[in-house]
Amino acid sequence: MVEFFEEMKPSHETWIKKQKLFFVASAPLTGKGTVNCSPKGYDSLRVINSKQVCYLELSGSGIETQAHLQENGRLTIMFCAFEGMPQIMRLMGRGRIVRVDTPEFDVLMAEHYQGSQLEHAVGKRAIIVSDIYKVSASCGYAVPYYDYKGERETLINVYSKRDQKTVTERWLLNNKFSIDGLPGMRHPSMGKDLAGSSGSNGFPADLSMFAFGSPLANVAVLSAGISIGAAVATFVLQCRR
Repeated sequence: MVEFFEEMKPSHETWIKKQKLFFVASAPLTGKGTVNCSPKGYDSLRVINSKQVCYLELSGSGIETQAHLQENGRLTIMFCAFEGMPQIMRLMGRGRIVRVDTPEFDVLMAEHYQGSQLEHAVGKRAIIVSDIYKVSASCGYAVPYYDYKGERETLINVYSKRDQKTVTERWLLNNKFSIDGLPGMRHPSMGKDLAGSSGSNGFPADLSMFAFGSPLANVAVLSAGISIGAAVATFVLQCRR
């Protein structure tokens, strides 16, 4: 039976800190957009308080979570027990991006990741902070048992051989936009047009409906809106004559 809470209980926090794997889910506003679910490992997640968590994001081939958070901020983090008593826990929250090389990023690193395996990792992109508004805990009776054997060091090892110039090249190649064309990674090293900033809801609320597709799709939507507006205006003027 599922239970809902407005914040994490101390027992929830203790259990979460023992988990070696978690999943993050996000989606764009448009119903035709791509829903994303990403697995996360390493010693990357931190419980800040009973209503806030964060995780350190390393560079990778996709940028879906950042893109979705910039558009709408919705984020669900899920944990499930692979050993011991069955349990599934979801943290529903509003996420925001704290990008690398910003003052807040440096503060979060100092407060939560000093001395960790990721403190000196190359290729850090951001820390994702989620303000939790609902916690769900359910049984997880169908989740199988798995034995934890250790971390895959591949990602850390690959990026340890790269400098910032190479990392930036990877961002420009793979991380500028999401699958659906939403803005993705932004950093001063990527150039003036892609410098960006930390935060979420990267589009004004009244314009978010246009921020879901490729540039060509967005132009088409705007053009259609202008045409409809012109037609309505013409009709009104004719009726007044």
